[in-house]
Amino acid sequence: MNKTFEKEYTLRAGDFDKFNRIKPSAVLDLFQDAAGRHAEELGVGFIDMLNRNYLWVLTRIKFEVLSAPERYEQIKVKTWPLAPNRLSYRREYCITDQNGKKLIIGSSDWVVIDSEKRKFLSVPDLYPFTEGFNDEMMFPEKLGKIHDFEAENTHYTVNAGFSDLDTNDHVNNTKYANFVMDAINPKENEILKVFQIDYRKEVTQGTTLNIHTLKAENGILAKGTNTQGDIMFACKIELEQ
Repeated sequence: MNKTFEKEYTLRAGDFDKFNRIKPSAVLDLFQDAAGRHAEELGVGFIDMLNRNYLWVLTRIKFEVLSAPERYEQIKVKTWPLAPNRLSYRREYCITDQNGKKLIIGSSDWVVIDSEKRKFLSVPDLYPFTEGFNDEMMFPEKLGKIHDFEAENTHYTVNAGFSDLDTNDHVNNTKYANFVMDAINPKENEILKVFQIDYRKEVTQGTTLNIHTLKAENGILAKGTNTQGDIMFACKIELEQ
């Protein structure tokens, strides 16, 4: 039973934006694929969880670019769960080059809910082991909540479509990053260093999202609201100085 999962990937042209920088959605997709594969190995993948009337729900994810990866580069993605708290399940990520140099580090917070009642659950026997967890944390501090803000401009609107959905029939976590980057439309000198998304409410097909942004000297805030004004997600970006 491998408590840390590692897999090699080759970065594709489509993983990079017009400035030849890796897209946040591509980073989240790598994290998602590795975590999903590891969950399957551990017996806590989508079908295994559903058979127990459980569902994983990602509540927050953050990553930091330490060294920019290159197009077609071969990389390694490592991921591992930390020992769970009563209701919180944290998973770490690390992307390295072939020589072990850290390129991108990340961390995520998850909860388990009842698949029918949609209520939070505490599952102390979730993993097939209760000790010996890899305790290495990519960010030593707790992932903090992104606070609300007053937008500085008119919003960017997007409608969640079929291609944004995953097997849970809601917008996949990686797609929010594309919504944000399209709304921000960054300039060439606005180089992303740290990226975090808080997922507040489920977004389903056909939902209209208004993406609001606020640019500061060293970063960008964004949030997506539905037509009723509910905050569905929030995002914080720190830029290279």
